[in-house]
Amino acid sequence: MARLLQAYCLVLLFVLTAGLMVKTTAAKDCTEGLGTCAGGNDCEQSCFERHGPGSQGTCDRTISPPLCSCIFMCPLST
Repeated sequence: MARLLQAYCLVLLFVLTAGLMVKTTAAKDCTEGLGTCAGGNDCEQSCFERHGPGSQGTCDRTISPPLCSCIFMCPLST
């Protein structure tokens, strides 16, 4: 009986751990265009103001006019 309970707890722990890992890795990155780049680190600053810590703003200067984009964690859908 004790072995059965121990095995049941072990399986339950494994299932819960696997479920948490899947939910954690399911988060995806989103991208948002922020318009033209003005210079300096304006893209990074604008991105931070809109989406907070962990976001990353970049300026694509390979196109004309140069455009800012912001990469951030997508909001979790409930």
